[in-house]
This record gives sequence, C-alpha cells and structure tokens, in this order.
Amino acid sequence: MRHFDKHTMDALKQYLRNYREIDNELRDLNKTVYEKRDARKEVEKHITQILERQEFVEYNKLKLEDDGSVFRIQRPNNWNKPWALSQKELQKLLDEYFQSNSTKNSEECFKFICERRKKDLVATEFNVTRVLPDE
Repeated sequence: MRHFDKHTMDALKQYLRNYREIDNELRDLNKTVYEKRDARKEVEKHITQILERQEFVEYNKLKLEDDGSVFRIQRPNNWNKPWALSQKELQKLLDEYFQSNSTKNSEECFKFICERRKKDLVATEFNVTRVLPDE
C-alpha cells in the first residue's frame, strides 16, 4: 500500500467532506423539486377540469394581470409530446424498416421512423405552460 504525506491525505479528506456536503444539499433540493412538481401536477388537474367545460373551449391562453404571466393551454389531440425514443424502441423500428423495405438508405429509414412515431407523439391530455413576461 502506498504511503501519502499527511498534508495530501488531509486535503483529500476535506475535499471528500465538501463533496458529501454538496451532494447532501443536492439530494435535499431534488427531493423538494419532485415534491413541488407533484404539487404543480395536482393544481394542473384542477385547472384542466375547469378548462374542459364548454364555456372554456375557445381559450388557448390566459393571462394573470398581477404579474403578466401568460398560461398557454394545449388541448388533447392538438399538440405533440416531446420526441423520445428508447434504444429498445429504436431497435424495433429499425428491424421493421429493414424487414419491410427494399430501399435501404438512411434518409428513407429516417422518414419511416418519423412516420411510425408520429401517432405515438400526439398528446391525449391537456398541457398548461406558464410563460413569463420577459421570456
């Protein structure tokens, strides 16, 4: 086993303690962030229950005058979820493409994958997004 001078070992231990302290703070902050996201989701459910009513069917944004916040409302089947594709899904789509197509080039493969994914990306739920005045 190597021998390190006491000064180097003390410095290393201090950096490890600093790392531990920062890591603990980050874990606590992440826990708080997840709790706040859950709370926001719950409030969003109440918002969408109101927006589902006939008298709100034409609303696609609402503004709070007190701070200028604008809330963009995206209704079910009228917006697309962000693109996400797992490795497993990608492999499945590639297998489908190469089994069913005689033309095998990257451009055609890309089009094939995009077309197949299109229907899966259409959101079936409401989405409410807050836009701040200076954004």
